[in-house]
Amino acid sequence: MVEPQPQPLVCVFLKLPPSHRPVSRIYEIAWDVFLPQLNRLNEAFEAAQAVHPSSEAKKVWSEARKNASKKMSKLQDITFASFNTAFDFLEFLNALYNAKDTSEPYRSFRNSVNQAISRIGIAQEVMLEFREDIRIVIGQFTAIMSNDDRDISPLTTESSQSLLELATGVEECNAVLEEYCEELKEVQQQGSEDKANPPSEEELRVVREKWLAFKEISGPNAYRWQALKLEMQGLKDRDKKATRFNNPANSTTPVGSSNNHRMPFWRKFFRRILSCLSVEKFVR
Repeated sequence: MVEPQPQPLVCVFLKLPPSHRPVSRIYEIAWDVFLPQLNRLNEAFEAAQAVHPSSEAKKVWSEARKNASKKMSKLQDITFASFNTAFDFLEFLNALYNAKDTSEPYRSFRNSVNQAISRIGIAQEVMLEFREDIRIVIGQFTAIMSNDDRDISPLTTESSQSLLELATGVEECNAVLEEYCEELKEVQQQGSEDKANPPSEEELRVVREKWLAFKEISGPNAYRWQALKLEMQGLKDRDKKATRFNNPANSTTPVGSSNNHRMPFWRKFFRRILSCLSVEKFVR
């Protein structure tokens, strides 16, 4: 006789945390799309500089890399805000479990989730600025280098393709952020208490475990944003340049590696749309 399988717990009162995917995915996009394409552009610019040196063009590109690095801080802010949301939700759970006054921890949780949603909106705007900044810089660079009828067709071709990849990455990043924002809005619906139907100990235990896991993946030590920003500036994190994760257990296979041939849906979707547009539109 087959024994009946235990039924999954239905959370009646408490909200589960958002998916782990958005927080880790925006980090992957930064490392697997933004950084490689900036490096690709850098190689193209250096090749052009070797043939047609220009101090003005060099300065323009150096400033562009610094600005790109600064913009990654807005993505980093989302991981910090996610960690704070998890921390405050767990404090709220502890107050519930110990039958203490939940008003203050609940208020802190609400403030944290509101701030996380706000930071997502800011990051989405900054990602669009990042794409536009690179487009403008490519235009400036090619204009400087094309003086005196110089042949810069290799630079134009390479920068156009790189910009297309960056634009695709930005669209995917913003789509992931939008998905994450919707999940946080669901968490935002958490009530302060339900005296008629208080959560069971089992519900408290399961929800606590899931929020602890979310807190861990959002923690300040889970990712190496500073190393990414140094790389984007053309600098190296000499102490820890071998890995982009502080905790190897959190590492994931890079999108472009031989072990991962799947392209994310949003990346395929937006790449198909953008490829239908004239690439020249982005570099004018």
